[in-house]
Amino acid sequence: MNWTYPAGAGDAGIYEIGRRLAVHLGRMPDATSFTYDPRQMLRITRRVERAARGGRLLVGFQRAAKFDLEVERYHDLLSAGTVITVFAHGRPGVCPDGLDYREVPHDVRRLENQWFLISRSPEPVAFVSWELGDEQAFGVGGAAAEGKHFVGFVSDDPDVVAALAAALEAVQGLTPPPAATRPVPSPEVDELAARVRAVDPPTMDAHPGAVVVPVGRGNSDDAVRLALAIGLAESRAVVLVDRSSEGLFSSPYASMRADDSLRPRRDALFDAAIAGREGRAETATAIAAAGVLGVECGGWFPTAAGAEGLSIAARQFGGAVLVLPESVHRPGIGERIRGMSIQSLERLGLALVIAHRPY
Repeated sequence: MNWTYPAGAGDAGIYEIGRRLAVHLGRMPDATSFTYDPRQMLRITRRVERAARGGRLLVGFQRAAKFDLEVERYHDLLSAGTVITVFAHGRPGVCPDGLDYREVPHDVRRLENQWFLISRSPEPVAFVSWELGDEQAFGVGGAAAEGKHFVGFVSDDPDVVAALAAALEAVQGLTPPPAATRPVPSPEVDELAARVRAVDPPTMDAHPGAVVVPVGRGNSDDAVRLALAIGLAESRAVVLVDRSSEGLFSSPYASMRADDSLRPRRDALFDAAIAGREGRAETATAIAAAGVLGVECGGWFPTAAGAEGLSIAARQFGGAVLVLPESVHRPGIGERIRGMSIQSLERLGLALVIAHRPY
């Protein structure tokens, strides 16, 4: 079966793929075709991942950089016993233990260079898409990026899934993947980790739970270092509430964003990679430094402003301690309106710690 997309065929090329498949099977395949809808495509891929958990999964990322953005989720799938083979052009920054990574030459029409998820077990299902349009932009950016266009199909026909799997399993990778190591921390990350180790934090008389610290408005460096030091000393998780997203025009949850696989979630903490993609370099550095220190840490963009946002974070992620910068003693009128006065924050019911001195 030839899965290479017909040159110059545009959207109609998917019907030629279907014709070839019908000839290969000796019957009409059971498949549902689609044209470009990034939200629908992302929903389908998540459903295929869930269906394949603990089974067998073949995944096409187009480019290694896209796999790098999703590596944590695939760590989780591997931990659940899923046998995974990944196809992409280029080499990933990290290749988890147990993952079969196959680097493929650059091509815009061959199956192994496309965006796909194929699972033969526990139940057969396949999502296959071919990216059309500007060849220079092939595999670059999210599914909803300007100029992107995809066609493809979804199928749970066992014979269709088997034909796809057989074609892909025959593809050999170009080179061995890099060793299963984490990226080397940057000098900024190492410096922050060293400064946190030097902090002698106060002993907290607080019930078990996470340390919540607001960042992103004013200078919160001392508060972040103190929060990480408390987390390190008392084995508490740290939640960085990135208040830079409180602005009217800067919500990372805006409905106009269609790249669902890359956007933060309201109900979960984000990692350093997402912080970096969202342009929050200081938050990304703090999360990475926590990883160096062995402190569980993640960021969250508040769904309400000021004290209310901190209260939601504490309830949602089990907060017990609130670390604040020294400037909380002198809040401006805007911060007072947002409830960021000491009096208002004391009513949150958390153990309050203020970074009174440089850390």
